[in-house]
This record gives sequence, C-alpha cells and structure tokens, in this order.
Amino acid sequence: MTDILCRKLRLFHVSGDILYPSRVKDRDTGQLAFRVAKGGNTKSDSTPVMDEDEMIRKVTRQGYRVRARTEKPPTRGGRTGLYAIDERAIRSWEQIENGEVNK
Repeated sequence: MTDILCRKLRLFHVSGDILYPSRVKDRDTGQLAFRVAKGGNTKSDSTPVMDEDEMIRKVTRQGYRVRARTEKPPTRGGRTGLYAIDERAIRSWEQIENGEVNK
C-alpha cells in the first residue's frame, strides 16, 4: 500500500510540529490522493492529485494549499489541516528529495 504521508516535503508549523502532506480517501470514489486547493476548505474547492511530485510543484511553486498532518494522527493528539507554505501557521518548509529549503 502507498504510504499516506509524503516524506519528500516537510512543513514546519509555528507550534514546532512537523507536518507532511497526506493522502485522503475520497468517500465517493474510494480514490486515495492528495487534495490541493487554491482557496476554500471543502472537497468541491479542491482537486485530487495522485502524483507526489505534481503535488509538491503545486504547493511550492503555484501557491496551492494541501492537506497535511503530523506523523501522529489527530486521533492520537496530532495536528491536521489545510496548509499553504506562505501562511502564518507555516514558518518554513523543506523539500527533502532535492535539498531545497525555504525559511
């Protein structure tokens, strides 16, 4: 099975939490994909993206927000939400695969 979290991109939350983009299962189709959005926080505002690299490009270069969470799931005290790298809640980000860092 595909890992739920994308380990190639880290978002550093102002609280100190490290967030990873996470795949979400669509209840209607059963499809597991990253959900990215330019604006709102609803399914109708977002677009499913299957490819990790495409999701990373959209988030780091095109201003999209992405569903992300801590390694610890929210049911065990972790953090989850829809985040963009230029929001106040995200103090910096790091792309692991190519070593790019933005602080």
